[in-house]
Amino acid sequence: MVWDVSFTCDVCGKTKGEANHWWMLSHADCACDEDDQVPQRFSVMPWSAEQSRNPEMRHLCGKGCAMQALERFMTPKTASADTPADQAEAEKETAWSWADSRGSAAK
Repeated sequence: MVWDVSFTCDVCGKTKGEANHWWMLSHADCACDEDDQVPQRFSVMPWSAEQSRNPEMRHLCGKGCAMQALERFMTPKTASADTPADQAEAEKETAWSWADSRGSAAK
């Protein structure tokens, strides 16, 4: 039995074709020396057929989506707002969690 594996960009939702200009993103916790540092690491790697199946990897269709992922990573996750509803909307616009990403490897 043959499994057909497809990949979807975690930023824009585009499905990977034969072109190999895709990138992989690893987002993990790391140690920090200073209290105000974000304890997370953002690593972009060239596409690898073997590593792309790792459930910890995120898939990016090109440098535009890689830059958008970096911008989301660097954007503060909280914003000051006048009301809780305003703050919730601001957080919704700026926050990007992997649980909300658009795609991953599918069988």
